[in-house]
Amino acid sequence: MPDYADVAVRAALTLRSGRPISAREAWDDAAVEVFPKSASMQSKGCPRTTFLTLCASGAVKDLPAAGIVGVSENARHAKDCLALLARNRGYVAMPPRQLWNLVTNASGKAYNQQMHVILGLAKAGLLRLEKHVQA
Repeated sequence: MPDYADVAVRAALTLRSGRPISAREAWDDAAVEVFPKSASMQSKGCPRTTFLTLCASGAVKDLPAAGIVGVSENARHAKDCLALLARNRGYVAMPPRQLWNLVTNASGKAYNQQMHVILGLAKAGLLRLEKHVQA
């Protein structure tokens, strides 16, 4: 069953292809391809914001940092997750919800597919984790 990991990988590969397209357009196009019959899945904001944060921060391999990194809660969770994965690469094998609990300190915050995006890109070898190690 397709999920937001598939959307993220497709969007990242589109951006890496050199096609003149913004990260937002690449995400939107990939979401339509992966979820052709679900407008609500295509427009879900949390995974999209996570992907756009990764692109803006330069975390996607072979892509330059592409703008201002947002200050939303999803952006913060994405940055926290990158730092966590950089310190412990084994976390890439975790189920997304388990990783979410680590990132949010088991706060009970609702999970909205953000970790699917990050783990999908990490498993596809499309994330730059080494630059996110924090002392």
